[in-house]
Amino acid sequence: MTNEEAEGAAVKKWKTLLENLNFVVALIGLAIALVAFWLPIRMDRQAQERERSRTCVEAVIDFRASLKTIETGYTTAPDQVPDRMADWDAGKMEAERTRVSCLDAPLVAPNSIRESEALWEQYDTERNTAQEDTPPLDVIKALRSWTLAVISDLTRR
Repeated sequence: MTNEEAEGAAVKKWKTLLENLNFVVALIGLAIALVAFWLPIRMDRQAQERERSRTCVEAVIDFRASLKTIETGYTTAPDQVPDRMADWDAGKMEAERTRVSCLDAPLVAPNSIRESEALWEQYDTERNTAQEDTPPLDVIKALRSWTLAVISDLTRR
């Protein structure tokens, strides 16, 4: 092998090596670009999920307070029907706020708003009963349990 052939072979090897290196650099650049594109989207989704969870928890806490007000009202002055109805109405407003706030929250199936429709219907039924008689308040106890489960579910994440 002559000196020129050896130089030609070495140059050819270097060219092949550089072409392969350019390919590897291009792949690394593509991978970095994909990560740079994907990472902010993922972070934004996580931030939105945290915000939905926070909003839901706040609404549920306020709803628990209104349920406590209804329960306390029947304990202290069950004969004050206008006051009790005002408590039920305030509770209904908080229930609606909770339903809207938690609709897109990342709740597990048993705690989701759609899965708890029976509780919302029972609330309306007991509220209607309260206009004429003292209701059994079973739905208040059930909703208080549901709110604890929702808070637990959202704060564990």
